[in-house]
Amino acid sequence: MKIAILGGTGNIGKGFALRWGQKHEIIIGSREVEKAEAVAAEYNEVLAGYGHKAGITGTDNQTAAEKADIIIVAIRYNQLGPVMEMIKPVIENKIIISVVVPMEKNMCYINTSGKHQIIPIQSKEFNTEYFCFSMPEAGSAAQEIQKMLPDNAELVAAFHTVPAKKLANLEMELDYDIGVCGNSMYSKEIVFGLVRDISNMRPLDIGPLETAAMIESLTPLLINVAARNEMKDVSLKFI
Repeated sequence: MKIAILGGTGNIGKGFALRWGQKHEIIIGSREVEKAEAVAAEYNEVLAGYGHKAGITGTDNQTAAEKADIIIVAIRYNQLGPVMEMIKPVIENKIIISVVVPMEKNMCYINTSGKHQIIPIQSKEFNTEYFCFSMPEAGSAAQEIQKMLPDNAELVAAFHTVPAKKLANLEMELDYDIGVCGNSMYSKEIVFGLVRDISNMRPLDIGPLETAAMIESLTPLLINVAARNEMKDVSLKFI
């Protein structure tokens, strides 16, 4: 399959390219063509070191989406509107996979001396910094994307709980479960196959697209757990 990774120059994009580039044709999308081309060459070199002759290419987001059968949207939430508007004319009859998480960094209020005050992040006594899910008006980033798609494009939300650094480390086997939600069983089955293409990862059907908020909100939860418990790059396994 031809897979376009919009945001393919970022951390999570690198992992997808390296894992799927061993079996599929990968197209790195970016706002800057030169950057996408340079990163694609870097990914090819990494895979060559593992004995894989990959043909990863790089181009702009719209061209990447136009050439691909499947489009991974792995960009920041605040970039969503402009990118989706750009690619909308070229994504008819294609499967879109959203990895987008709307989240923000906050500080909590600590009661000190009988008064509620914000303790600075630099405080050694309290760790007040945390990430939270910032629910869009539509309910989730996936549901927001759904409103921007042509009627004949199919959307699936998945891969929100995969640690980017571990995904990009080909020395690691990832024993994780991946929640997948969408309104088309056909497109979900395609995504199940992509999950299984990554050794030891297991896809789990979460339900229709309306359940996307539940899996999107797990990303800030996992970041908070890791930061506060001296853990790195945690994920999920249902047992």
